[in-house]
Amino acid sequence: MEKIESKGIKNTNQKLKAEGRHNYDDGNNVDFTDIAAVDGKTTIKLTNAFKKNKTKLKNNNPILIAGFPGPGFVGSIATSYIIDKLNMQQIACVESQFISPGVIYVDGKLRHPFRLYANVHHNVCVLVCEAPILIHGIYSLLDTVIRWSINNHVKEVLVLEGIPVQGLPNSDREPLILSGNEEDENVIGSKVIDNTNHTISSNNNIQSQDQQADASNKIIISSTNQHTAFIGGISGGLLSSCLSNGIQCTAVLVPAPSGIPDPEGAAIMIETVGKIITDNEDLKIDVKKLRDEGASLKVRMQEIIRSIQDQQQQADHQVTQEQQQQKSIYG
Repeated sequence: MEKIESKGIKNTNQKLKAEGRHNYDDGNNVDFTDIAAVDGKTTIKLTNAFKKNKTKLKNNNPILIAGFPGPGFVGSIATSYIIDKLNMQQIACVESQFISPGVIYVDGKLRHPFRLYANVHHNVCVLVCEAPILIHGIYSLLDTVIRWSINNHVKEVLVLEGIPVQGLPNSDREPLILSGNEEDENVIGSKVIDNTNHTISSNNNIQSQDQQADASNKIIISSTNQHTAFIGGISGGLLSSCLSNGIQCTAVLVPAPSGIPDPEGAAIMIETVGKIITDNEDLKIDVKKLRDEGASLKVRMQEIIRSIQDQQQQADHQVTQEQQQQKSIYG
């Protein structure tokens, strides 16, 4: 049995030994109240209200949707919107030595920065993280999330992320869907990102661009061969952990501006999940509000860009005039 140092894990270990339950692959034989990583430094703690209903989650083989801060904040915006529209309730929080200490004030309440939600039908879960994660602690957090997923019979993990591009992406941009299931017909193999015009094209390579952000949230997309991409950070780590543990996983990526909220990009991702990736009726969500916010934001950004360009032109014109005056004075 693995050596585990936290008190919560020791209690779990003793329970497993007493009942002879050691196999994580057999979800029916695992019934933890809290789930913790092997290193004992990360724990998923269920809310008191959910502890009475945890069996409902297992019986419905939920989909787990994860979104983290990244380009355009599309993952965070999309998951927050899903939580709101499905009236989801918090079922757990993730406590770890590797999450920067702090709380989030949302909707008039203080909340843990790393949380798990479930809908009323217990067939959709959402994982959100709104605090920086130390890079050397990502494995501990991912180990805990995967243990929780196996314990609760999660059938698929969807990761929502942005691909950084320059400028404002077009409204007709399409997402890139990358699936870990080789037989999945939803995999888009002929469409890749073209950063020159911010749309999806049929080129044979993915243009690369690094997002300069916190290391724990960094996503890097590069190309070495035809239709090859690398996703790093916690998003890529979660997908990798799913592959290692035999959990079906899919990444939904959309071009998004770095450092600027992109509600429209989040709307595209949600529509993709509901129309292409899953037949879950609960995820067929109306995204009109997000699209309206995205259109309004784009208008404001274009006005700011035009204002900056006008100021720059005026400054350049003034410099030109001063140079001409100096030339006429000194001959």
